[in-house]
Amino acid sequence: MPSVSPTIAARRDQMFPILSDADIERMRRFGEARAYAAGEHIVTAGTVSPGVILILSGKVDITQASGLGQPEPIVTHGAGNFIGELAQLSNRPSLVNAEAVEPVEAIVIPSQRLRDLMVQEANLGERVMRALILRRVGLLESGASGPVVIGPPGNGDVLRLQGFLRRSGLPHRALDSDTDPCAKTLIERFHVDPHHLPIVLCPNGKLMHNPG
Repeated sequence: MPSVSPTIAARRDQMFPILSDADIERMRRFGEARAYAAGEHIVTAGTVSPGVILILSGKVDITQASGLGQPEPIVTHGAGNFIGELAQLSNRPSLVNAEAVEPVEAIVIPSQRLRDLMVQEANLGERVMRALILRRVGLLESGASGPVVIGPPGNGDVLRLQGFLRRSGLPHRALDSDTDPCAKTLIERFHVDPHHLPIVLCPNGKLMHNPG
């Protein structure tokens, strides 16, 4: 990650708790067992995750899908950790990638069953919910996992797009097309006429010209 968000730095233990064996047993009934091979993509940014994924064994790398095309490491999960953030409660597309570093045994808890967990196992559900919320906050603070808005600072369309992304709770970055070397490289690479700015580069590589 280019810079660690204040939330990740201050509340890492709450963001990435290691659940006890007793906690894991309480969660089992809400999900289904799954196995993943080493190198398998468990979650892909921009697609809807199957739910919160509780790791029983193995390791999983979590990375942010930078709009600039460079994956940014967040954390490596192991046994007792769970994969997910607030998007899993509303079936919204994931903001992160999850890849099995080695063979993984897991329990997948879909969105509806996750809501059941919050009600039926209130104390455990509260800890899980706190982690999901803090992870979303950390992603918003880092801004590396969402779209990249490229254009002149103070431009009305740039401000409009940033306002829309903020209201939607989507992390994003803004690059100054006049001074940022990376922005200039992207403009040249995609042959963008300066009069057609701003552009938005999505984590999946799609380029949008001043979307309305």
